[in-house]
Amino acid sequence: MQKFTRLAIKPMNFSYFTFLVALSIFLISAPIQSQDTIASPVEAQLQDRLSVFLDCNACDNSYLRQEIDFVNHVRDPQLAQVHLFITSQRAASGGRVFTLSFIGKDEFSEVNNTLTYTSVPSNTRDEEREGLGTMIELGLVSYLAHTSLAEEIIVDIPGDFAGTSAARVDPWNNWVFELYGGANFYKESSKGSLDLRYGASADYVTPEWRIRLRPYFNYNRDDYIRDEEEVRSVRHRNGFQGRVVRSISDHWSVGVFPSLTINTYENIDLGYRIAPAIEYSLLPYKLALRKEYTIAYSIGYVYRDYLEETIYGRTEETLYNHSLNLGVRVLQPWGTVWGGVEGSHYLHDLSKNRLSLDTNVSVRIFKGFSVDFSADYDYVQDQLSLPRGDASLEEVLLGQRQLATTYGVSVAVGLSYRFGSIYNNIVNTRL
Repeated sequence: MQKFTRLAIKPMNFSYFTFLVALSIFLISAPIQSQDTIASPVEAQLQDRLSVFLDCNACDNSYLRQEIDFVNHVRDPQLAQVHLFITSQRAASGGRVFTLSFIGKDEFSEVNNTLTYTSVPSNTRDEEREGLGTMIELGLVSYLAHTSLAEEIIVDIPGDFAGTSAARVDPWNNWVFELYGGANFYKESSKGSLDLRYGASADYVTPEWRIRLRPYFNYNRDDYIRDEEEVRSVRHRNGFQGRVVRSISDHWSVGVFPSLTINTYENIDLGYRIAPAIEYSLLPYKLALRKEYTIAYSIGYVYRDYLEETIYGRTEETLYNHSLNLGVRVLQPWGTVWGGVEGSHYLHDLSKNRLSLDTNVSVRIFKGFSVDFSADYDYVQDQLSLPRGDASLEEVLLGQRQLATTYGVSVAVGLSYRFGSIYNNIVNTRL
């Protein structure tokens, strides 16, 4: 495991008299006190500590609050002197890259810092959270140096780092491979099911190239017994997805996207598509961890061989289509915004088109209160593979074939409000 500089904070000393005073106040006080109550010595020391708001959805927050116990972990960013905003992305090697943004507030408003911690694929969950905790401690030093804890900080750098600057040899040359598989089986007297899924992926990622090769296989079978007659529904969804992208500048990328599909639900016996694409990022790609605004265009050659004759009288056809995609992704301490608009149509008939809008917004409105909103809409006019004839009731109920539609909509809204004690240092995992 990678080694990091260790930061140690000497434990705070509580005198025996202080302990008796705190215990006495606890025993004679009601559980809820008015705001005018004089703070106990323990509360006073808590208030003298650095107040930190840990903002990370991908972290083991309970562990971090427990281990980093020399600060006050507050429940709301408005109450913090330091807002620690952590984002993570999956690394090409299979590990995770965490970006730690330390945002100073109040008297630390001019003190901001950004650190990066990389967890390698071989790390266990415990090793990952320990390494992240060490990096958080390191980032807090610039704030602790201006507090009463400055004299308690000890920095210990192991001496075995000398002579470790030799370049490491990567026998896989940045390629990462994955094999996966799974099965679900269910059975009762009148019905049963079997689901199989397996596949592989190969990824190659460097600053200049991003390559992904992914074959996949899915088999779904449902059995029903009605009046001693067995009805079986079988669906196959197999294929291959590929991506080869080349970075040509801080803002431009080009690529090609080959794909192959066998999908009984969509009436496709064999289909493939080859689509060159180009993308422009309004901001440099190096800022994409926090903000991303992109425009992408692709044009593709499509071939399909159908299982049944389509509603347009085709058993196979060659097509050309193109698409334009606008994407926005913003991760900020006040919330997150993700959205995309994609329009596409077939070149032989402009009426065969599709428009998709996807949005997801989470915003902190005020202290403790946040709103989450998501909405997806699809305007569908390009279902060229629909089989001729009406679907039977059994085909509809068993989900054996795709049905005609002109649109699809989904909306979700959520509210949350947190209130109570401003301190959140205590961790209790019992039961």
